[in-house]
Amino acid sequence: MRRLNKHQTQSVVFSSLVGGVNVSQAPEQIDASDLQIAQNYIYSRDSKRLTGRDGLGLLYTMDGNESVRDMWYDVDTNLLLVFTNHNKAYKYIIGHTPEYIGDLEGGYDPVCAKFMDKVWIASGGKLQYYDYTQNGQLTVVQDSPTCNIVFQRFSRIAVSMDGTDGFYLSGVGDGTDWAEDTNRADKEQWLDVGYGDSGDIAAIVPLATDIIFIKTNGKIYQLSGDAEPSNWQVTEIANNTDIAGTRCAVNIGSSVIFQSIRGLKTLSAVMEYGNIQSSDIGDKFNALLTTNMYEPRFYHLQRHCMILIRPTSDYKYFVAYNYLLGSATTLKFNVPIDSIVETTSNVIVASGGKLYAWDSQYLDDDGRPIEYILKPKATISSDQMLLKSVDTKFTADYAGKAEFIDGTLNVTVPTADRNKFRCNHSTDCLDITIKSNDRFTVDHIILEIADL
Repeated sequence: MRRLNKHQTQSVVFSSLVGGVNVSQAPEQIDASDLQIAQNYIYSRDSKRLTGRDGLGLLYTMDGNESVRDMWYDVDTNLLLVFTNHNKAYKYIIGHTPEYIGDLEGGYDPVCAKFMDKVWIASGGKLQYYDYTQNGQLTVVQDSPTCNIVFQRFSRIAVSMDGTDGFYLSGVGDGTDWAEDTNRADKEQWLDVGYGDSGDIAAIVPLATDIIFIKTNGKIYQLSGDAEPSNWQVTEIANNTDIAGTRCAVNIGSSVIFQSIRGLKTLSAVMEYGNIQSSDIGDKFNALLTTNMYEPRFYHLQRHCMILIRPTSDYKYFVAYNYLLGSATTLKFNVPIDSIVETTSNVIVASGGKLYAWDSQYLDDDGRPIEYILKPKATISSDQMLLKSVDTKFTADYAGKAEFIDGTLNVTVPTADRNKFRCNHSTDCLDITIKSNDRFTVDHIILEIADL
């Protein structure tokens, strides 16, 4: 005990863990606000607090051997559409049996857009629409181009097919009008974007008043102008961007976030001359996205300010990017996830033929425990050091337990209270891990250490 008093102690505090996972530096070189591992943690909605993710509760199981391939939701009408591997479309209200509304024209994952009291659907065949005011069946627009991309622009429906150069817009105010008339500006319009540049359209994303085209050869084009076709201008604004897939680009306010084969990037509208600026935004965690990359996919949860990125062929593994903080964590579900959609009050998750609610009332994934893992910055010394005490404070809805681990040290701490324990644990590198099957929010972790 006398020996301990000869050495000054210091406190290492981990409290504001807003930096997210940082795998770009050695564990002892990252900031105190960064983490080596944050598995099954996200940043709470409307706050900067790191908290364990919610569990999955079963809502509905599809009949027969049908499984869900994708979903779409509209906040204005509270309309949720579910699409299956049999190319069937259903309207779904939580608590009710899904209502069949028709078959899809194509075999691609469908993309939807709302325009003129209809939901327009592009799935790799002819354009379709569902008139939700009439509660009818899907209708095929026979005169439309083949498409798997659709959105609304200039009071028209805009469509394209990835793997081509073609971009098409319907007649003004009518998504069923695809009759071209060169003498009328209000009829169908079309462009070949970057024709002859050896690349094809991979993704199209609206940005402010412009439209951004990202092509497979790494080039990015900007369509600027207004509703008058004679004012449209297409400009190449970037190259060597190497987008990783069609479904990995989203619009966030005045920016486009997309995944390239080298990591996460952004295109932002800047005030000077109306230019578009490109930059890298995932330097700290890009290795989580690029290692073993396979057909990545984005799911945008707007009310959580979060993009869920499935970067590999492991449908249980996701990177959760909070774009307000610029920070990322990882999620490991106990079921493979085929689609995720955010509604006004819920997040709905599809796995095979099952629909789940991702909600705070559930403490596990359909009966299987969730493994929460936290690993903050490592602390090193020029020689041995002594861990004298540990002070943890976590917040939870119920009393749970977590393991505090560093090598031979393994202590159980509560997840719904403040706890302080004393110890005499010596090491040359303090590299702690906290594991639990109980959900909790991190308030602080304080380590009292002394050099020996």
